[in-house]
Amino acid sequence: MKKIIIIGVFALLAHTMMGQQENQPFLKNEVGIHAGFTTGTGLSYRYWFGRAGVQVTALPIKTDSFTLMSGGISFLYTFREMEYMRFYGYVGNHFWKHSKETEENGVTVKHDDSKYNIGFGPALAIGKTLRFNVMAGYGVYDVSGETSVFPTAEIGLYYNF
Repeated sequence: MKKIIIIGVFALLAHTMMGQQENQPFLKNEVGIHAGFTTGTGLSYRYWFGRAGVQVTALPIKTDSFTLMSGGISFLYTFREMEYMRFYGYVGNHFWKHSKETEENGVTVKHDDSKYNIGFGPALAIGKTLRFNVMAGYGVYDVSGETSVFPTAEIGLYYNF
């Protein structure tokens, strides 16, 4: 009879302790700044659909003689999430356009340059509410022009809510 009471007490204590564990709310939104060769540069927004997510990054700058446009959309997938860290992978693409007008010998000359880059690789986010992100992988640069392939790096700082 003593064994049954002891087993019952331990079962009750174990059940009570499991009920007191906090379930961390899953935060789906992130806003911040991001700089990447294959994911975009500028202000960034992320939305997580559970393990999968999407990131949109943009930086439009326009003056009378200067234009810089950076836009990227990336697809994310979480491999492992812990309280203060997320390990995930990404596939990104980035369109970059730069144009400026200069005056040479009294003639206005317009210089245009645009590139389309894609990349993929692993990434790590560190922090809980404020997250520092490091992404590294392989990139294919200037897909529509003189294509080159080499390693890439991306960083970002996000507020998680």
